[in-house]
Amino acid sequence: MYLFRTLFAILFVALSVFPLKAQDRNWAQVRIPVACIRDGKSHASEMTSQVIMGTPLLILEEDEEWIKIEAPDGYEGYINISGLSRKSEPQINEWRSSERLVITSRTEAKVYSSPSEPSARTVISELVLSSIVEGKMSDGPFCEVVLPDGRKGYVASSDVIPAEQWASRSLDVDSILETAYWLMGAPYLWGACSTKSVDCSGLVRVAYFDRGILTLRDARQQIGIGRRIEPTDIDSLRRGDLLFFSNTSDSRISHVAIYDSDGKYIHSSGLVKTNQMNADDPDFGKRCYRGASRIAGMEDTDGIVRVINHPWYFDRSPSAL
Repeated sequence: MYLFRTLFAILFVALSVFPLKAQDRNWAQVRIPVACIRDGKSHASEMTSQVIMGTPLLILEEDEEWIKIEAPDGYEGYINISGLSRKSEPQINEWRSSERLVITSRTEAKVYSSPSEPSARTVISELVLSSIVEGKMSDGPFCEVVLPDGRKGYVASSDVIPAEQWASRSLDVDSILETAYWLMGAPYLWGACSTKSVDCSGLVRVAYFDRGILTLRDARQQIGIGRRIEPTDIDSLRRGDLLFFSNTSDSRISHVAIYDSDGKYIHSSGLVKTNQMNADDPDFGKRCYRGASRIAGMEDTDGIVRVINHPWYFDRSPSAL
């Protein structure tokens, strides 16, 4: 008994000093178009964020109904098990090195049961912008794809590009604003982060992720990334800069928008819309402008990751896991 206790104590200390290696971790991927992250183990718990089809997630803990996850941006929360497909370390490593396709259609793409005539096929799933599925490009009108839970189907070739091409694209401000403007009129929903609906920081995430740029999730986090632009330096603002607001001059950051030009910005407030940086503007007037952050030119700095360099998505630096 003494020997057993001694060996157990040695093992406990060893695990404390030398934590489990990456290959001992458990993973999951989103298997539905959009999965909700909640702050507790209940459908009634507050939704704090969302993740889309194919997103790799680290499992922190789980029970029979809920899985606590860490998202690629470090965000943590609970997702109902029905929205996820568990992956072992070998499986997730294989996925990172596999041929994959990313949805570039701003309208929802459909995964069909066959590439035949519309009357002879059914819809297997929808895919929102920037969703990731396994598959390779085809010269024909459809590409065969495999979803994270193993379901197979076909998606229009015009709706996808190879994952490496998507993740390697340059940060094009015009395209980012085009995505934001495409969402004009979309409803505001707290915690939402897809083309179905967005909150203020979710609009930023969707627009930048379309160009393969992953930012931190919340407005109060986003103000700390990129190059800081002071509130008094309005004349130096450029298209694509993130504008930050609070209710008072000394309260926490509560809102973010994307700057366009000539004082115009686009944001999600009730719905995705535009307003002006003019105190007389009814929407601007009830908020206090707290400065801006420039993302362009700051890729791969703290809180701004080009997906091609993120080890959860691509097998670039396994030691970083």
